[in-house]
Amino acid sequence: MAEREEGSPAVEAHGSDEGPPSKRQRGFIARQKKTRCDEDFPCGLCKSLGLQCKFTQRKATRNEASLGMIVNILRRIEGKIDDSKPHDSHPTEHRSIAAALRPFNPRSPANSSEVLGVPSFLRHETIDSPAAPTDPNPAISFSAHQVLFWPAIQSALPESVKLMCQMQGGTYSTRLEASRPKLPHAASVDISSDWLSKLSIATLKQLSDVYFTTFNLANPILDQKTYFQRTLGVAIDGNFGICIESCIVLVVMALGSMGQKALQEAGFAGTPASSPYVGQEGEMPGLDFFNEARKRFGFLLCEQDLQACQFYLLSGLFYAEALRPIDWWAMLSKASACSAYFWNNLSRDRDEWMLDMQSRLFWITSMFEAVLSQELNLPPSNSLHLEEHIALPKFISAQDIASFGSFRYPGDDPFFHYHFLSQLAHRLILTRARNSLFHFNPTADYPPEPVEDELIRQLEQWRERLPPMLQFDPKSPLTQAESPSDALVTAWLHARYFVARYHIGRPLLIFGQICVIYALSVSPYPYIRDIVSDVNKKWTNFALNYLEAGAFYSPAIEQDFKIAKILCEDIGKI
Repeated sequence: MAEREEGSPAVEAHGSDEGPPSKRQRGFIARQKKTRCDEDFPCGLCKSLGLQCKFTQRKATRNEASLGMIVNILRRIEGKIDDSKPHDSHPTEHRSIAAALRPFNPRSPANSSEVLGVPSFLRHETIDSPAAPTDPNPAISFSAHQVLFWPAIQSALPESVKLMCQMQGGTYSTRLEASRPKLPHAASVDISSDWLSKLSIATLKQLSDVYFTTFNLANPILDQKTYFQRTLGVAIDGNFGICIESCIVLVVMALGSMGQKALQEAGFAGTPASSPYVGQEGEMPGLDFFNEARKRFGFLLCEQDLQACQFYLLSGLFYAEALRPIDWWAMLSKASACSAYFWNNLSRDRDEWMLDMQSRLFWITSMFEAVLSQELNLPPSNSLHLEEHIALPKFISAQDIASFGSFRYPGDDPFFHYHFLSQLAHRLILTRARNSLFHFNPTADYPPEPVEDELIRQLEQWRERLPPMLQFDPKSPLTQAESPSDALVTAWLHARYFVARYHIGRPLLIFGQICVIYALSVSPYPYIRDIVSDVNKKWTNFALNYLEAGAFYSPAIEQDFKIAKILCEDIGKI
């Protein structure tokens, strides 16, 4: 159809005339434009000639164009970094810098301009055991729990701690977490829970709103419009029966209860939502809703669709808030399997919203897995090889759900979309720092200073390239958050920046620091002991109190506290 317009003799005849076109010409052009095909009614000429209709392709919105521009800026930064060549003659340093500057080469059949290529630190070959004997320069574990088993730390530990390490083994944190009791469940496992039918619409909406103003801001697992206009209604109409919508709503209620408690502690929340369920005193917030969701999902275990993936990620968030990392990892593994199933079996009738939602879930799973697999001895999923083929999300709104005028849900604000993409870029920088710096090397000049400088430069570029609404000055003091979004978005990025700066120079926090400080404090060399001579009693008390508070919730942290207490007592005697 477009070819007929371009080659029209009438248009060509008047194309060079000066002055405004005549009424007849304007009328002809208007009639000609009316024959163009649109998204809903392709014109008959295109069909009869067998031409592909160009007008069926939806144009990118301003929001999508802005997201694409930000991603392209990030890719240009990566390209400049990858093109830089180290000019040092030392081969060890050359290899280290090369490791820090591993390329991102997007090769996406869908949209290569908006895809981050597979980071080499997430490939299978880089996740081998750090103790592999064939590696001449093996990576030391980034996990704070593995610091105890560094050769230099082991040789300096007191005999009592060495004995504890021998009895517990190198993977004691993972083993202790895996052997802890399961979450408690209600005395009755009858599927008909009468108390759910007594929930008011106001309570359901209030807890849902709390979830979307807390958890979903940083991890947009659910589409707010779809949830309120479809999922919640299906669950209520079905009286919370056995369906995936009921499971999702119940987990959202559980997370909303957790979020409500957190908002109250921070001074943000007003009147808490009431629940007809009477639980045990001291029971975890939201556990009643979560148990009801688990009972129903038992009949839906073989589901692999979008909503099943969302349920697994939501359940993983609940376990993460409950400080149960093994259960969190189990949910992530199932979510990763659902995501891999979708991307390996793309159907022809897929729509843009579905692709975009699946992209969201994939990248959320990828970020969560990077954290767990690096800290605990847990294997990552096999879906990581899909990263080079999956575009970053554009946060497309569902087209088959009616909108009420110009109303927009808060989660649809591009402010939060940019924040999610910024989180992803920051996670890549952190993982790159881990694989570029923390290797075993007996020389004193490792890691080489150029590698650290380059990683810091990447981090500064990340901060400078943030959208204006997310910009912050690292030298300015943090102000009191006025809303949950200020604390969960703006201040969170500020904190992430300092975490990355810290990890590039010092890989450990709290427990790992205590182990390193102890080893330095008992060194036979005075100049090494002087490094930690200014560690005062105030800091060791803070570290021990922090671990002691977490010991109540985690057996692994409880074991860390026992070891740290012995080491801190010895540090105080020196």
